[in-house]
Amino acid sequence: MSPVSAPLGTLPAPRTPWRKRPHAPRIQWTVRGVLTALLLLLAGADLSANGTDLYTTASLLSVPAPVLCRRFPWTVTCVLMVVTVPLVARSFLTAALLASITIIPLLIVDGRVRQAASLFLCFPTGWLAALILGYPLTDVPLVEVFLLASGANIGFVLRYSHEMVARERRLREAALSTQRAAIARDLHDTLARANTQMVMRVQAARPLAEEEPRVAALLDEIAAMGHRSVTDLRTMLRLLRQDTPTPTAPTPSLTQAITNARTTLTNAGLHATITTDGELTHLPPTITTTLTRALDETVANMTKYAAKDAHCTIIIGATPHQATLLATNPIADHHRPTDPALTSGLGLIGLHERAQALDGTLTHTTTDHHWTLTLTLPLSLETSHAPLSH
Repeated sequence: MSPVSAPLGTLPAPRTPWRKRPHAPRIQWTVRGVLTALLLLLAGADLSANGTDLYTTASLLSVPAPVLCRRFPWTVTCVLMVVTVPLVARSFLTAALLASITIIPLLIVDGRVRQAASLFLCFPTGWLAALILGYPLTDVPLVEVFLLASGANIGFVLRYSHEMVARERRLREAALSTQRAAIARDLHDTLARANTQMVMRVQAARPLAEEEPRVAALLDEIAAMGHRSVTDLRTMLRLLRQDTPTPTAPTPSLTQAITNARTTLTNAGLHATITTDGELTHLPPTITTTLTRALDETVANMTKYAAKDAHCTIIIGATPHQATLLATNPIADHHRPTDPALTSGLGLIGLHERAQALDGTLTHTTTDHHWTLTLTLPLSLETSHAPLSH
């Protein structure tokens, strides 16, 4: 079946499976959780080996630092600074000291460079205090220097990578906005303007058909369809020029679409039976939009391919779990539009995309000169019966 392309702008944003969603935040919190667990183990080892004293208490207090440093950067930094200087001066490699070392790259990644620098300066301050107070400096400062250099380097590399990703995202959004504006201009200068001229010419020809009721009815239908097309196009142009990445268009009326479908099929000389089953008034907007576009596409295909005086059937239903549209009609022999513009194939492709975006299915088959289209869209109990706010 050859389709008629559905208007843009009302296509629901595709759902991203949780497995494909950006996992960087989860990785960051996983790393922070692992560091917290390691510090807890080290603090427990300090407590069992040395008993309760000032240093083991400091180790226990430093355990949640990797998790809290993002929300309370200065508080965590100040607490660690108080315990870091004496620990460095006494060359005690405890959980609190390791917490200070591991917090520095985390602060750098979060863009808290001043807090990271303040904590970093505690180490040379502690070494200087050890020299002034006469404390012996063992090999521990070399380990501290190595860990500090490695941690700071990792932090700056990760920070740079995050900034590059954010920069690429901004450039991509700017390019998308420019592209959307260009599409809006082209659509206005072509389709919107042509449809407006078509409606005006039909309205001008309408008085000439007063003595021909059938011609007058067809002109009225063409004018109404053209007016709806212009309205949809203008809505789409406004949506394309918005900065929001997933704009939403006004929800079309399914009842009005059913009425228009009956009129179009009758004027095309087809015997149409359109029935509804279930509660269709409280469907979510995306479901209603998809059903309406599917109905429009179905009617367009029937008027192009159905046999003369054929009986066409369309059933639209809704249950607490799903919404469905079933359409069938006999196909005329050697009945194909001669204009290639009417057989682009984009309409059914668009319906497939709409169905997939809502985790639904769309099938269309031709068997024994009968064309059948089945659309199934899943519903949840919360959204299928809740009143909609517009």
